[in-house]
Amino acid sequence: MKLLSHLPQSGPSLYIAPLLNTVLLLVVFFLLGSSFIVQSGVSVVLPQSSSLMPNVEQSHIITVTAAPESKIYFDGHEVTLSELRTTMEGEKDSLRRAILQADQMAPYGRVMEVSSVALSLGFELMHATTPEPEP
Repeated sequence: MKLLSHLPQSGPSLYIAPLLNTVLLLVVFFLLGSSFIVQSGVSVVLPQSSSLMPNVEQSHIITVTAAPESKIYFDGHEVTLSELRTTMEGEKDSLRRAILQADQMAPYGRVMEVSSVALSLGFELMHATTPEPEP
């Protein structure tokens, strides 16, 4: 006895929806994934410079905010200058790189104090800037 199906035949359009969904998710993933950059959660206005910083991954970020209450942040956590030294001393086994993001209105003496701490502990220090506008 041969059984006949009375259901309509489903075509290949049934399988296009999951395929499109997967492709769109991959496109969104790669578009958004490429825009993530290393930044701290503290907002500062960086000075301009024509020099470029090499691509640095896995670096500590030290942020110095503007006056009058110039604060120091190490990897997003507020610290004092002495706490910065002890925290950075505890980083013996990890990568010894730091990016200094200092606001352009931050006191120069404060920026140099933070730089001195990082350099005295053997960290490779880079100063973050914004690119100069094109003429």
